[in-house]
Amino acid sequence: MRNIFILRHCEYDDRSGPGPNFDCHLSDEGTAHALTIGAKMLQNNIQPDLIYCSGAKRTRETLSALLQTIDAPKIIYSDDIYGCMPGELLELIQGSAETYKNIMILGHNPAMHGIVQILGQNSEAKYLKDIAYYYGAGTLCHFSCNTALWSEANPANCTITALHT
Repeated sequence: MRNIFILRHCEYDDRSGPGPNFDCHLSDEGTAHALTIGAKMLQNNIQPDLIYCSGAKRTRETLSALLQTIDAPKIIYSDDIYGCMPGELLELIQGSAETYKNIMILGHNPAMHGIVQILGQNSEAKYLKDIAYYYGAGTLCHFSCNTALWSEANPANCTITALHT
């Protein structure tokens, strides 16, 4: 059994100043939400042993808030997560080292919403309804994957077991 956690960055301040959206930082509300998500992770014994995190400022700030509550795992920062497609996230998961059992991806919509819809398509109706049209800032989706190898993770063996907002 393996676990995948998909977390969209928390709310950011789009008034962060001139420059690319890549450099926007979390709003005060976003920082507070990230701390709450970290507390929920601790409460629900969610401890990734590998986190792939977009290099964008708001994702790094979301992760920083989480790390105030959970133990720091192996972290791989990748600018490629910013603006990627859901299929690229699936490839990232499937290419992960087998030594890791609990992987988190911290990134951006529309890719985060897309990968949740792809992997979650065989999940319970209550979860499908919740992810059908919207995947809000700071949403954390937990997948249980009935596979021994990351290369075999796919919609047929991954199901949503929890959504945290």
